[in-house]
Amino acid sequence: MSAWLTTQINNVAKPDGNTATPHPIATPAIRECVLSALQKIDTDIAQLNRSLQDKYCLAPNRDLVKFYMKGGNAFECVRNPTGAEAKQYGGGTSDWDTQIIVDPWAPVPLQAIIYGLLEELVMNTMIEAGAEIASVAGEFVKETGDRWTDERATLDGGKCSAYTLQYDDPQSLRRVFDQQRLGLWTNDQRRISDPNMSTQEQKRIPGILLNDAIRPFILHRLGYTWHAKLDQHEPPVRQENVGDIRKPVLMELIDVTLPRRDTIEAVTVWEELAQGLIEIEKYDVGVKMPDGTNPSHGPVKLPLPNIMYHLREIATMLCEIADGSSHHQDKLAKRFTRFKLIWDNGDASQWQDIIHALSAMAGASDGEMAKVIDRHTPFPKPNSTVTEKIKDHVKDEKQKEDILGNKDPAYRLARNLMDRIADSAASQEGCFDRKGHVSLTLPIRFDKERAQLRRWFDDAIKRLPPAVAAGILEAAFSDDLVLIGFLEQNEYLSPSKIGFSGVFQAMMIRVATKVQVDVLLALFQTLLDSGSAGAQNARRKNSVRFRVYSVPRATGVTHESTMVVFNGGKAIAYLSVTTATRGEAPFRRDPVDPDLDYASLPEIAAQRKVAAALIEDYLVRQAISRQYEALKTLLPVI
Repeated sequence: MSAWLTTQINNVAKPDGNTATPHPIATPAIRECVLSALQKIDTDIAQLNRSLQDKYCLAPNRDLVKFYMKGGNAFECVRNPTGAEAKQYGGGTSDWDTQIIVDPWAPVPLQAIIYGLLEELVMNTMIEAGAEIASVAGEFVKETGDRWTDERATLDGGKCSAYTLQYDDPQSLRRVFDQQRLGLWTNDQRRISDPNMSTQEQKRIPGILLNDAIRPFILHRLGYTWHAKLDQHEPPVRQENVGDIRKPVLMELIDVTLPRRDTIEAVTVWEELAQGLIEIEKYDVGVKMPDGTNPSHGPVKLPLPNIMYHLREIATMLCEIADGSSHHQDKLAKRFTRFKLIWDNGDASQWQDIIHALSAMAGASDGEMAKVIDRHTPFPKPNSTVTEKIKDHVKDEKQKEDILGNKDPAYRLARNLMDRIADSAASQEGCFDRKGHVSLTLPIRFDKERAQLRRWFDDAIKRLPPAVAAGILEAAFSDDLVLIGFLEQNEYLSPSKIGFSGVFQAMMIRVATKVQVDVLLALFQTLLDSGSAGAQNARRKNSVRFRVYSVPRATGVTHESTMVVFNGGKAIAYLSVTTATRGEAPFRRDPVDPDLDYASLPEIAAQRKVAAALIEDYLVRQAISRQYEALKTLLPVI
């Protein structure tokens, strides 16, 4: 129902509806207001970046806030910038999905200020846009109701025919805050009004939702709410239709999501922008009036991410369906269709980019993934669960046959990605016994990995000049077994629901000065990156990614670096170096082995946060996100 309602208010191509009897809605004028609001948010954020630099003496040309469009409308506009969707229909038939992202590495107090300013900026724009939409919306409530009466019997296999739709009058501004934000839970709702409008126009002002109580995103939404009621004159056509639908049915216009400051999602999205994995350009998006003329304001310029962003988004959604975490498995066919569109419209260079992106998400090498597109090569053994999902959710028999036939290179790639994710997710299920305790075999594996890492580290330090080596003070393990061991001591959390990441080696190294941080970073890179001159055992095909940063602490600023080591595309180790003292970042001695030290929980959390920015592996990122959220439950100061 929500999808149907959203299409009615956004479908510029068919302002009269789909039936023979016209039920006109002023969708071109409404869409023009929506586009103007999106451009205003973009312009205001650019101004916000400039004002932050001036007010807080920030480094020049360093934007702390970015904004871009996403979702189906953005996909259509970037796929064909001169097509009808971009030039005539304001993007397409769905609401506009957008995202704001704040630099997660900026000082925490400054981030808090920025989040507050963004809330005000978006809310003000939505309030203004709502008034403009109300002034042009006309009798859309009546026309929508008439359309519903004409079409409901044919929707969703007839399941909708027993319901009528009732418009919520008045619409409301609803703000939901969680306890962490205000110190108490708040859910406040009030009517939206404009004294300059007539009573009838005020009824057409769309509602606004600010939901700051969900994770990992803050959501701002502009749109109308309706309620579905059982039609007293029509008996339910299906057994499952036994009563009113209590939740509001949404007629969406704009969604603005903002990853919360303290989430892995904020880190990973920002890093993808910083590394150029997401490239954003301004595109013209406009609306044509029904008579073919241009509207008064003309097209707007909107920031759209490149096609590889959409490829990554679609691939992530396929991964979510594969591991069972998705709530939209019914959209599997749509994901396959868009994936194939991107592949078929690409060239050899883009195909290599796609293969590399999927390899990184699957924790595989580019060479492994490249073999999948060769239709003359036997297709790797499919995952039975994925196969059943394809059979259940891909309704078009031709598309289903093409996917399961493994002849099309795009479908082969997409299906193999899902198979790899499902296989890897299933392999993690054996990490815990039936009672939720760590299986007996895992500690043995971690002991071997720790011994190997310790030997490698000791050998590496011997390569340093004695004066430099003297500044390497001590090291502690920070692997998943350390983390899960801490969590097992807390009776309120279930470690088996948090899980292991599949990365078995992790270490925190304490040094005396920043000199040792830089020296160890260079040394580790030389020894571990097979592409570096003098690499140790280049046959292993290792590579590294790292980040150098500083951490403000109560006693001053410490200098740190975190490196992720990959082998064949899969993350195998985290190595962090810090100048923090024992008082700033204490280690904990193993109660049985006096030669074994463990990093503290806050340091493990910080290491995971940085590692997530350096890793594209879908399952590892998911595990890190769960681990980080669990640590925040225990350590609210993170």
